[in-house]
Amino acid sequence: MLKDANKNFSYKLDIALLPHWGNICKKVYNPKSEKEWNESVEEKIKKMKEEGDTFSLWGRRYYFTEYYDSASGLITRFQGVGCENGKQYFSPVDEFGDLGYIFESDKPFGPKQIDEQYKLSIKVSEDSIYHDVLDRNIGGEKVFFEKDNCLFKFPLSDVFNFLFTLGQHFKDAEGSTVIKWPDFIEQKFKELNIKYELYLDYEPVLLDIEKQDKDFFNQIGKPKIADSFVDKGFLESNEATYYIKLKIFRPGENDRINESLQEDELFK
Repeated sequence: MLKDANKNFSYKLDIALLPHWGNICKKVYNPKSEKEWNESVEEKIKKMKEEGDTFSLWGRRYYFTEYYDSASGLITRFQGVGCENGKQYFSPVDEFGDLGYIFESDKPFGPKQIDEQYKLSIKVSEDSIYHDVLDRNIGGEKVFFEKDNCLFKFPLSDVFNFLFTLGQHFKDAEGSTVIKWPDFIEQKFKELNIKYELYLDYEPVLLDIEKQDKDFFNQIGKPKIADSFVDKGFLESNEATYYIKLKIFRPGENDRINESLQEDELFK
């Protein structure tokens, strides 16, 4: 166990959010006929491809990376978007997310804008997917979203705090494979209809947290953690697949910096 467990280490947080657009569409459109629905979606996808539509959200996959430097307090974020046409875009952002329509053909145009079309608007963030996010009266995004409009929600704050606290107490444990999540997080997964999928054909060696710090083990929710990385599980719901990975950086652990190498040795 680390003696400086309360130290604010720097970190790198990686998140992948892969929406299941077909299932999301069904929730948003609420079709009455499965046959008509399938035909309608096929036609929309065909039209999107024929017109070279790059604004539709259909098929997009999201990759979020956040760096935090504890020395300066600086947070740097990068967002990657994989599109249906195979193109990928990466850029620095202030906030993770995306806003638009699953199909641009559903976007309201002209003076006869229909309220029903606004309900098809979608917002993707680092931990959620909502619909009906645009307000025609203000001409932009709503300030508050209704709970019923939530299509996908992930308890990112709880999961992050668990991994970060774990890594502070046990070196590199934040990157080890979770075999069983803490009880309170598993309860939240259950409430949000999220399943944790981990495919292992053998029993991994566990980090014996209880033996090393029983109080911490009980307080953190009695998790089971492999003593190393064996396989990265993923979190699955009907609406999205979610991956999360955390890496804590500690002072003096940069492999590129060799403190024993003196300056005069560099220029012999």
